[in-house]
Order: sequence, then structure tokens, then C-alpha cells
Amino acid sequence: MASGLSAGSSRALRLDPLTLPVRYSAQIGGMHEPHAAILLDRDRALVRRATLAGPAITLDLPLGNFEGVAVRMLPVGEAGELRVTVELLHRDPNLTLPLMVAAEPADVAADWQAWGEALNLPLLLIDHDGTVIKPAVGDETLIFVRPKARRLYGMFTGRRGRFLRRRKPGRRGPMEIFAGREIIARN
Repeated sequence: MASGLSAGSSRALRLDPLTLPVRYSAQIGGMHEPHAAILLDRDRALVRRATLAGPAITLDLPLGNFEGVAVRMLPVGEAGELRVTVELLHRDPNLTLPLMVAAEPADVAADWQAWGEALNLPLLLIDHDGTVIKPAVGDETLIFVRPKARRLYGMFTGRRGRFLRRRKPGRRGPMEIFAGREIIARN
């Protein structure tokens, strides 16, 4: 299972899908595996894993080998805390690449959809028992949280701004068409 967090680290992993190619380091394959250096591009992922004996192994994985961009929610601690992970899901769990780790599901929704669009892969959900669910396009599971209102108070929502008050609203009705001879200025 890919966690993306090093032991004792309070820093979460967050990669930007709009700045591909992305180069980062993450722990993949298990808790006792060393960190791997990953280069993620729009069409492939290069994974360089250090081995305990011998030279490092570099894997060139086309994005077609990945099943999709998945969200996994794992309970952490006893107080009902969650760790939400967005990952590039591979059939081999040792090759699943973490893309984002956060503590709140609301922080993940936009990045999950942006990674799906950037890599042109389907969006997936991983259930608590490990089953992979492919949500429908109109499914409510794609919406974690409603967007916040841009203005916090309703006092200013019904009026026009200072700049817009000076401008006159447009006129309704047919447009005026001017016909005639074109005048061209020449020196």
C-alpha cells in the first residue's frame, strides 16, 4: 500500500497535475521499502527503486498499464481521523504511485478530478475492503463537498458594484444597421 508519508513526517504529499512532468520521491510497495524516485509524465511513469543488494532498478511504465486515478480513505488513530490518498492505481500494488495525501476528503476532490483529466485515466474509488468501484459520471460520490460561496455575507449580493453602476445597461430591441459609403482616410 502506498502511503506517501515517511515515518514520523507530518508533511503530506501533494503534487500539482497542471505542472507535468512531475519529479518526486515516495515510498511505494510497503512500509519497509526504501523511497523510490518517480518521474510522472502525460504518457509514462519512470520509477527508480533502490534495492538492498545490487544496482537500482528503473521501471518504465506506460500510463496504459495503470487502471485509473483512485481515492482511498484509511482510518488513522482512534478518534475517527482519516488519511485520504489519491493514487495512480496499478494491478500490482507494489507499483501503485501516490499523488496526494491529505487529512480531509474535501481537500482531495478537485485534485482527484484534475489528475483524471490530466492523465486521461478513469476515476476510481477504493472501498474500505479493497474493492475498486468505478463511479458513474452523474453519481453523487464524485461530489465530496459543495463549493463555498464567493461572498460570505448576503448584504452585497443583490447590488451592482461601483464600477458597474457607472455603466449603463444594454438596450433591448433590434440593432441599428448603418449602410452607406465607406470612408477611408489616406495621407
